[in-house]
Amino acid sequence: MRRSDRIAWWAFGIVVILGGVAVSGMLADPPPREPASVDEFCPPQPTGKARDDTSFKETADPYRGRGPHAVKLLFADANTGEGADELPSRWQVGDTDVKPKAQLVACGYQDTAGTRETRVCEYVPETTARLYWQLSGSTRPKNTTKISLLKASYVFEIYEAKTAKPLGRFEVPGDEACPWSVKLDDRTSIEQAPDASKLRKALRPYAERTIT
Repeated sequence: MRRSDRIAWWAFGIVVILGGVAVSGMLADPPPREPASVDEFCPPQPTGKARDDTSFKETADPYRGRGPHAVKLLFADANTGEGADELPSRWQVGDTDVKPKAQLVACGYQDTAGTRETRVCEYVPETTARLYWQLSGSTRPKNTTKISLLKASYVFEIYEAKTAKPLGRFEVPGDEACPWSVKLDDRTSIEQAPDASKLRKALRPYAERTIT
């Protein structure tokens, strides 16, 4: 075989090998996709279609067995007021083995919010809050801030955390009481937070039932 022919065969062999490596790389499985954040679990609107590719798929416990079942509350609207996510300790989700992993997710949405004022709430900066509570009668500090509390209501959709399977839907009215605390900024009004007692009552059948 002539030297030029040998060189041609070597070049052909190198091209075949490199081509095989390229094809092998193309056919190889792509790297595993990172799960989405649990904060992306709830749809932007109450459509009954939560994401099933969040980290809940790996970390959540199946919704089965005897209650109580751990509930994770997620709100699409951040303006829900302070304390809206307070649940009984037996339903709370934990990040350690001390408390259970999520079995249920309750997605909350502000359903209606109007301009009707229900009452006026008074607040003071946290540095003088203790002094404020010690005052009696109608006496008020000079730096009291008044904020209008506006009527609002909420809708919640319940899902199994692990599978994103929809389980139910209910409505909760706004809390008539002033929130214990708010982030004071340039706002002159705030919407009612979900009524915590009515929210717990609506969640109880899901959190306490026995699933066979």
